[in-house]
Amino acid sequence: METVASLWADRHFPIGAITDQCRAVHGSGVVDAVLIPDQLANFIPRQLWTTENTPLAQMMGDPDSTSDPFVIGGYVAAAVPGLGLHLTTDAVRRPPAELIQSMLTLANVTEGNAVLQVGGGEVKQTKPFGHPTKQGPSRMKDLFEIYRRVMESDGPFDYEGRRWTFKNAYLGGARQHKPQIWGLGAGPDLFENTAAYADGLATAVKMAFPTAEETHEAIAGLRKRMGELGRDPADFRVQLWATALLVDDEEQFEQAAANPIIKYITGTLGRIETWRWAEEGEGMALPLSEDWTYYRYLLPYGMSDSEVQAVVDAITPEHVRRAWFIGTPEEVAKQIEPFAAEGVDSICPFDYLPIWNGDTEGAVRRMIELCGLLKKL
Repeated sequence: METVASLWADRHFPIGAITDQCRAVHGSGVVDAVLIPDQLANFIPRQLWTTENTPLAQMMGDPDSTSDPFVIGGYVAAAVPGLGLHLTTDAVRRPPAELIQSMLTLANVTEGNAVLQVGGGEVKQTKPFGHPTKQGPSRMKDLFEIYRRVMESDGPFDYEGRRWTFKNAYLGGARQHKPQIWGLGAGPDLFENTAAYADGLATAVKMAFPTAEETHEAIAGLRKRMGELGRDPADFRVQLWATALLVDDEEQFEQAAANPIIKYITGTLGRIETWRWAEEGEGMALPLSEDWTYYRYLLPYGMSDSEVQAVVDAITPEHVRRAWFIGTPEEVAKQIEPFAAEGVDSICPFDYLPIWNGDTEGAVRRMIELCGLLKKL
């Protein structure tokens, strides 16, 4: 089982703090790679980023000063040789030729230990910055098809897709170290593009798939579709993103579950499709309208004080308990195990407890312990 530690590469932190984290997780011997997200804006609205809600606000004036993952990835690869890189982005904001060139470069830098996870685009990443908001699936299909052509062509090629047209395009033949491109997310369009062209899939549990049974069914269906398309499922990798609160006991959980930022993230991301909260049992309020999904509607800087507070007020401790893997590293590893029992090659846990207590050093230790336990699955 591959383990991947998520990295918060914020520009408020000196680069040395980031590379120190990478050295720590790599030196543990139980973490294979780090995940560096491509975020122009975070999920947390400005109304909640206060010292009353998170100690991190004392050192970070905002949660949105994110780093370019390709720049940070190259720096980390040079500073911590042998540590794998998983980078996330979407198919909307970066042109395919330039994106594939960056990945070929990182593959060369890491000697083939580089993965690009590509989603369909979130409105908070596109609309505020002038990018199209409804072209994610078609742009992903073009990107994935072009990637395959680049990796399989011996010379210049032509391509005519929905969004991109190439004529005598060539990125060179130096491919002694090959990157991998994965689909990131869920949904029928993303799964179809991933099954047809990608090298793997990364998807979130419990956010996209709340139960182990749904997770296994989705993975099995994807691999079956690959076979129908003439591709070998054995060459395909699956990663689970697992959002967690690594707490010591019930008292600590109750305190974290009352935190407004934790509650807001639970309400907006705890179920990617908000209507699914209604499946959780009687009395589980919907924090947003039934048709609300974060990737279509979440604009943190476009929400009024009352809208933000309404989400926070709608979330109960039971919402939090159902949305996250909760407990000590040993307890969380046992909770994740059923999700990873079949067809999963890689796990990337995210511990959000530092938003409540600010203990980033402790979070690294807990993450290393959790990854060591996940390695045994």
